[in-house]
Amino acid sequence: MKFWTVQTKDVIEIIQEKGVYQPDFNNSRYLHINKNLSDLYSIILDSFNQINKKDLPGVIFAFAKNDNNRICSIKTIEEFKEFIKSKHAVIEGFWKQLDKDNSMIIELNYEDNFNPIFIDMNDFQFLMPPIMLLPPYTAESINRILEDITQGQICVSEFPSYVIQAHLPYIEKRNVINIYPMFELNE
Repeated sequence: MKFWTVQTKDVIEIIQEKGVYQPDFNNSRYLHINKNLSDLYSIILDSFNQINKKDLPGVIFAFAKNDNNRICSIKTIEEFKEFIKSKHAVIEGFWKQLDKDNSMIIELNYEDNFNPIFIDMNDFQFLMPPIMLLPPYTAESINRILEDITQGQICVSEFPSYVIQAHLPYIEKRNVINIYPMFELNE
């Protein structure tokens, strides 16, 4: 399946030099900036490891989309740009935090069989501390989303964005289809 991720240029250098990049949440710049996300990242990582019978120190966060109630790949960079820009309200907070001068978009393909623990971006953002119970989300929503993560399943969100976050075990050279420059949401 094809996925899209935004990574810093040093990650790309590691892939080119070593042939593989294995993330480690202990070294995550993003987690060092926002320590409140540690528990959520741990739940995702622990669930990924348990479901996929792995012992990884971190996972790659990537994009797919929900199209007519099924998760599918975004086929081209043009489709990726159009999709992300059309989801401006959902993605804006994340996009603003990126170091656009030091980041690139990577188009990836995986033939490996693993469960990427799909989650709708709105559900992930809802779980980001501090959790605020604003309609349509309720206290039961927390349990539903956490159960989906720990079971490696995805159910229809109370507030679907159709932007799907996927989690990948690593990036090997063979997974990289192409690398593209960053773009602004309002271009």
